[in-house]
Amino acid sequence: MSASVFLVEPELLSDSGVGSLLTLPKSVDHHIRVMRIESSELIELVDGCGKRMSGTVNLEGLFEVGSVMLDPLPALRIDVAQALIKGDRLENSLDMLTQVGVTGLIPWIADHSVVKWNKEKSEKQLVKWGNVTRAATEQSRRSWMPVIHAPMTSQALAQRFSDYDHVVVLSESGTPYSPKIYSGAVLLIVGPEGGVSPHEHKLFANAVSLRLGTSVFRSETAGVVGAAYLFSTSGEWDSESGGSVQGLTNA
Repeated sequence: MSASVFLVEPELLSDSGVGSLLTLPKSVDHHIRVMRIESSELIELVDGCGKRMSGTVNLEGLFEVGSVMLDPLPALRIDVAQALIKGDRLENSLDMLTQVGVTGLIPWIADHSVVKWNKEKSEKQLVKWGNVTRAATEQSRRSWMPVIHAPMTSQALAQRFSDYDHVVVLSESGTPYSPKIYSGAVLLIVGPEGGVSPHEHKLFANAVSLRLGTSVFRSETAGVVGAAYLFSTSGEWDSESGGSVQGLTNA
């Protein structure tokens, strides 16, 4: 079984090298004790920005750095704009998307979203999203934590298209084969249960429309399947580089 991974603030690992002794955050120290990890057992600290340190915790409770690695981002970098949906299903989707290996998560206020966030609710939900993605990052042994963006309307989302090399909208009426995407930054748009509105179809006219087989997925599932599909067909999961491969094989 692979070493347990703990996510820490980047500042803790910024100036440390092999042989350094690090004082662990109280939350990580507590987690290690709860998991009954012994002093001789190898663990890893990651900073969410690609740095990974392997080592052990000595009898004094200090982390002794044994090796340092910088994990590259995958050649295919996927940000998922997930339409707001009800209840825990949204958090479940974020958990799975993090495990799959996406690099960014955008709360999308779609025309057909039943859920609406005001400023206060947005702040609370973004904290919850951070906790969900943090736990999923550790569980999947990733060194890169997805960036959580501020909520966006459909108009604001369309204005971000130029930031990406490829924009893909999941749609029941889309093309039933893979767009030839092998690398670069991808925006994957996942609509709500009510689907993408006619207004949004016009806004997203320059995006590639993709259908995932003959089944109609729930919104919480579609993004996970879509991201996995793009990673797989691009060959990203066949390479040894990229956090997404490592995350899945170590899970």
